[in-house]
Amino acid sequence: VAEQNAKYSEEMSRYNELSEQLSAKKEETSMAGRRQGSLRKQNATLRAEAKKHPNDASLAETLAMTLAEFGTQEEAIAALKRAAMLSPTEGYEKFMYLGQLLDDGEAATKCTRQGLAILEAQAHKGDKDAQGAHASACCALAEQILGTADEMDAETSAQVEELINRAKASDPVSAEPLQLLASLRNEQGKADEALKVLKESIQMWRQGAMHRDEDEENGAEEFQHEFDVSFEFRFETAKLLLELDTTTEIAIDILCELLRERDDNVDVWYMLAYAHHGALEFDVALEHLEQGEEIVRQRGGDEAALEMFEELRAAITESKATIESGKGPADMDAD
Repeated sequence: VAEQNAKYSEEMSRYNELSEQLSAKKEETSMAGRRQGSLRKQNATLRAEAKKHPNDASLAETLAMTLAEFGTQEEAIAALKRAAMLSPTEGYEKFMYLGQLLDDGEAATKCTRQGLAILEAQAHKGDKDAQGAHASACCALAEQILGTADEMDAETSAQVEELINRAKASDPVSAEPLQLLASLRNEQGKADEALKVLKESIQMWRQGAMHRDEDEENGAEEFQHEFDVSFEFRFETAKLLLELDTTTEIAIDILCELLRERDDNVDVWYMLAYAHHGALEFDVALEHLEQGEEIVRQRGGDEAALEMFEELRAAITESKATIESGKGPADMDAD
C-alpha cells in the first residue's frame, strides 16, 4: 500500500507539473496572438499615414524600422529604400538594416558603409545611442568586406583590420572585434593565431557568465547561461571553433547551451551532430541528427535541408564503420 501511495503521489506530481506547463504554454500562445494582432493594426495605421504623407521623412523612417523588424523582407527593403531616399544623410539605422537585408553583397556593403559614416557623425555630436552602436557597426562592415572579397589581398586585409581596431578602441570590453579578427587570421591562413585570438574572445564573454557554487565542496564553477553576446554570435563562435580547433569540447558546450535556449533551431542540431562526429561519438551524433531532421519534417520538409542532413548521416555512418573495423581516425580521413 505504501508503495502504491508513493507511486500515486509521484504520478499526481508529474500530472500537476505537466498541467502547469500546458497552462503556461496556452497563456504564452494567447499573448503572442494578441501581440500579433496589435502589430498588424499598428502596421496598417503606419502604412496609411505614410501613403497620405509620402514625403514625410520621419514617418517613412518609422514605417521602415517597423517593417524591418516585423514585416517581410521585400516590403521592409522597399520602405527602407524610400526612407533612405528621403533622408540620405541622417538616421544611420535604415542604412544598417539595408546592409543586413539586401542580397547583393556589394550594395549591402555600400549601405553599411553609409550607415557607419552617419553613425560616426552622430556619435561625434554626442549621440549616446550612436556611440554605443559604433563597435558593432564597424564589425558589421568589416564582416561584409571579408565575406564579399574575391581574395584576401593586402588591401582587403588592411581595410578589415583597420575597422576591427576602430571597434576595439570604441569598446575595449567587446568580444566581437576579437572574433572577427580570428576570422580574418583564418582567411589569411594563420590558423594557430586565429584559434588563439578566438579563445581570447570566448574568454571575454564566457567568463562573465560564470559563478562559483559555494554549496559544492570543490567550489566548482558553473555557467549561469546569461551572456552579453547574442545567440547568433555564439553559434558563429562554435562554427569557427570546429573549423580551427582539433578538440570539440568547448564547441559542444556552446551548442548545448544554445539548445537550452532554443531547442527548435535546426542549424544548432546539425552543428552539434557535426561536432560529435568530429569527437568520434557517432551514436550521439546520429541521435542529434535525427532530432534536427524531425524538426525539418515538422516544418514541411525543406528538401535542401534534408539533403544536407542525409549527407552528414552518410559521413557519420562511414566513419563509424571505419573505426569499428579496427582502423584509426587517420584511416577514416584517408577513406
